[in-house]
Amino acid sequence: MPSYRYVGRDVFNRIRRGIVEADDVESAKELLLKRGLVVIEKLKEDKPLFSTEITFSLLDRVSLKDIVLFTRQLHALINAGIPLVQSLRIIKDQISNRRLKQIIDDIATYIEEGGRFHIALSKYRNIFGDLYISMIKAAEEAGTLEETLKRLAEHLEKIEQLRGKVKSAMFYPTFVLVVATVIVIGILVFVIPTFQQLYADLGGELPSLTQTVINVSNWLRDYIGWFLLGVVVLFIGFFQLRRFSKQFRYLTDLLLLKLPIFGELILKSSIANFSRTLSSMISSGINILDALQISAETANNEVIMRALLNVKEQVEKGVSLALAMSRVSIFPPMIVNMAAVGEQAGNLDTMLSKAADFYEEEVDRTVDALTSLIEPLLMVFIGSIIGVIVIAMYLPIFKIGELIK
Repeated sequence: MPSYRYVGRDVFNRIRRGIVEADDVESAKELLLKRGLVVIEKLKEDKPLFSTEITFSLLDRVSLKDIVLFTRQLHALINAGIPLVQSLRIIKDQISNRRLKQIIDDIATYIEEGGRFHIALSKYRNIFGDLYISMIKAAEEAGTLEETLKRLAEHLEKIEQLRGKVKSAMFYPTFVLVVATVIVIGILVFVIPTFQQLYADLGGELPSLTQTVINVSNWLRDYIGWFLLGVVVLFIGFFQLRRFSKQFRYLTDLLLLKLPIFGELILKSSIANFSRTLSSMISSGINILDALQISAETANNEVIMRALLNVKEQVEKGVSLALAMSRVSIFPPMIVNMAAVGEQAGNLDTMLSKAADFYEEEVDRTVDALTSLIEPLLMVFIGSIIGVIVIAMYLPIFKIGELIK
């Protein structure tokens, strides 16, 4: 969305300058008018230099950790009795992320001009997310902003920790395999030709294993450019298909859930995330249907998202949450039973929070088991490949007499 620099006059006849994001110039003027600003100079599109764009997109990307820190600081300041706008201004002066600094300044200006906090946040839905905005909206209506900010910070911290554990478990084997692949390709492209020339000078017929490795080396040297291009095209094509095709995204996510160990890890982390999110929203007074909708939209797996939407449709028809979940095979009996107990006792948010704690501990155990299992498996796998190449190259030495003949 383009940004426009404006110079306007507010209701107190004060000059205001800043940047506003809108689809076009007319939309920008309408947005400023809603804020009580009358544009007095022609709007100019804000076009930063190319290098600045790179800095903003890569170095100043707003991460979940940034949002957690912002929420923690905002809660502390409001808890100390400092007004919301002043608290936002103080936080803006303390943070180093330029993108978030600009966002906070815009939010503070909007509230200062009579806007509501959750509406200001909704302008940056891609940064804060539906969960954050919905909980702030409920807090503003109930007058519990301080308590909700604390709950949000705790919730986001747990989500960040959970994501970190899953990412670290997935990153290690991926990194090792990529490095091993690069090393093997390097050996085949740069080392094997030396042996090939040596054996070619000796003459004779090479063992089949040695000849196979040499053939692979020759193919890679001849087509290394096409090979790398093919890998890049496949990589980009895969993520583009996931982005634009829901069916392809569903199939790949379903495959992920079917993977041994990794699938179990993804499922447990998703259920922990869902339980924590639903618990936080229910305790904030958000309607169960809206909470289920937001939980589905924040799910990182298409299979789980469809399962949650299925549950929402059933609850909308009057079915209890536990019964609706029991009809969807993806939910384990543990979470279904805890939801049933929570509904009967009238403390669904508490039981869901306990379920989230349980599945987060399960994720910890699964990550530990995965780490202890994957290390020896990777060593055996990589060692086997390197071993086959070494044996293939030194096998002719044992038949050196036949080669010379």
